Amino acid sequence: MSNARSAYEPNVWSVVPLEVEAQESRQSNSYRRLLLWVIALAVLGFGSLMTLVTAALPTIAADLDTTTTTAGWVLTGLMLAMAVGTPAGGKLGDIYGHRNTFLFGLVGMTITMFANYWVWNIGSFIAVRVLFGIAGALLMPSSMALLMYAFGVEQRAKAVGWFQFAMTGAPTLGVVVGGPLIDLLGWRSIFVVFGVLGALATVIAVFVVKPIPKGPRLSIDWQGALLLASATLLVLLAITRIPSVIRSGASPVTDVPTIAMVAVSLALYLSFVVWEQRVPSPLLDVRLFKKPTFALPLGSAACNQFAYMGAFVVIPSVLQGPYGYSVGAAALLMVPRPGVFALASPLGGTLVTKIGMRGPMIAGSTAMIFSMLAFAYGSAPVNFGLTFIMIGLVLSGVSAGIGSPAYQTMVANSVDDSHLGIANGMNQTVMWMGMILGIQSMLAFAGTDLTPTRLKATFIFAASVAAIGYLAPIFAARPNTSA
Repeated sequence: MSNARSAYEPNVWSVVPLEVEAQESRQSNSYRRLLLWVIALAVLGFGSLMTLVTAALPTIAADLDTTTTTAGWVLTGLMLAMAVGTPAGGKLGDIYGHRNTFLFGLVGMTITMFANYWVWNIGSFIAVRVLFGIAGALLMPSSMALLMYAFGVEQRAKAVGWFQFAMTGAPTLGVVVGGPLIDLLGWRSIFVVFGVLGALATVIAVFVVKPIPKGPRLSIDWQGALLLASATLLVLLAITRIPSVIRSGASPVTDVPTIAMVAVSLALYLSFVVWEQRVPSPLLDVRLFKKPTFALPLGSAACNQFAYMGAFVVIPSVLQGPYGYSVGAAALLMVPRPGVFALASPLGGTLVTKIGMRGPMIAGSTAMIFSMLAFAYGSAPVNFGLTFIMIGLVLSGVSAGIGSPAYQTMVANSVDDSHLGIANGMNQTVMWMGMILGIQSMLAFAGTDLTPTRLKATFIFAASVAAIGYLAPIFAARPNTSA
């Protein structure tokens, strides 16, 4: 069993080789600060556009002549690419160098941000966003690896903590600036703005970022990635189809296309599990799921993310529909979620260190449940409804900031150091899966009419999924939390 790690350590998507981790970084404090600023600028567009596109989703759907549920694929497609591509991106960084992979991913993100300005229909928009997600899957693991090496073993927790702050804090500022720009110049213009910032980050990174030692040349499990992506895609298509089947008066359990997609996806998932047990360097080590201290927090965190991201996609439609706010105003109203997340993350790590993991996990799940209940009450613009929506956004940020470090620490501490890399990759992949399923399920559940009754049912459904988060602190064996 490995020694206990910091609350932030398991966020690492790629692992610097153990020989490198054993060395103290000799890079100066000035380089560390400069590297952090470069990475913050590099991820600014990724996090900011996630929130801004979410807020503008109803407007984008109307402009591209499609439904909000279909437009939701611009988020789902990106996240599916991240879920499947992140483990591969980490391995590519180990093989070809994390500086090279970081720069390649940053260039790809910048190009696709500019390309979004010229999309002509929802299909082209989704395709470009998927490419954007693939570029992000290259950039994110290498960003973390570069920071880990620069800060050294003794300050690894500080490196990852600052990275998480950059991932949530910098986009908060981007949303504050970008929200009004959408109202002034339209949703397409915002991609040009962040494309320019991405180009600036690329130029600076070329001169600032230093290479770090490469890792072992492990093979990349492309077949496993294809099986996992195909199976998940079919599940999402089936979920998307269910509302239209119900509106037609038929039953999803007798709808042949829905049944076929579910059946084929199950077969693909089974094939994925069999394949992962055979391949020398698997995308996910499915044998780790036999450990309760690994599987339960992983599943619980995914359920929290299901509600977290699903509600975050539905709420902009509520603000722009029943409440009548503009896209820019809706984006600004969404700021409390990432802002509180950024502020609560250090507290979550401190709590894990001082009182262990169970308390923060219970607090995180409880905050998420009450967040969904607040959204349910605020679905109709009456009796302080907007106040309850704001309370829900704050509680969502508190839940993610307080609970995530605990879930991720339990996952990391349940494996040996030699398996830390693949455990962290699995952690991120499963959480992305939770986000994907939450977005498509809640968009499908809410529908297009956004009646108060249907919206309340959607958020209560999300609260019930978030309640599964209690499984980890209640049933998982108590791991060693000593330093």
